[in-house]
Amino acid sequence: MPKRKQKIEVPSPRDPNPSVEFLTVAWMLSVMTALVCELGFVAARGYLLLVDSKTATIQALAAMLLFAALVIGLVSLGLMVLVVRMRRVTPPRGILVFAAVVSLVPVAAMIVRLLSGSLIATP
Repeated sequence: MPKRKQKIEVPSPRDPNPSVEFLTVAWMLSVMTALVCELGFVAARGYLLLVDSKTATIQALAAMLLFAALVIGLVSLGLMVLVVRMRRVTPPRGILVFAAVVSLVPVAAMIVRLLSGSLIATP
């Protein structure tokens, strides 16, 4: 009688905890939201520099987008720490670096604006 081959069970790379999946999705959504806010800020500042530097509405929009990117970026950094600690399989290094850069750019922009004294001033 031939011997039956035993199947070797390979552990699934998926995390059994659904809250970790929820945190991962929330983290990625916060990274993308921060990126969109940053791109909107750059577009608003570009408009102010190239077209009309006296539009108060666009100045306010640029300031709000930068502030939103800052807050969402800080939330994203916190979620990134939770995701890296809780997941069994960590996200790829490229995604971690991209998320960290997107999250830290508004912090750097705010520091530069504070040091230059133009937190709310026009370009």
